[in-house]
Amino acid sequence: MSVQTETETVSRSARRVASVVLGSFSVILLLSATAYAVTANVVNWVTVDFLAYPPHAVAPFVVISGAILTIPVIIPTVLVSVKVLQ
Repeated sequence: MSVQTETETVSRSARRVASVVLGSFSVILLLSATAYAVTANVVNWVTVDFLAYPPHAVAPFVVISGAILTIPVIIPTVLVSVKVLQ
């Protein structure tokens, strides 16, 4: 195998890995953002509108939930990417 053919193969492989990781990250991020928006709206509706809690009492939930959502974005991205690339 020539050096040029090997370089083209590695380049094509790197592009495939990058596209798979970017694609799976985008899909998982979109699904997580949708789930987060629905959860935040339901919690806001229940606590502020239904139970009459003050909005500042609910704000920490929104911040903590956003921070916790980094785990279900990063780990599935890695797992899906590895499974697709195998």
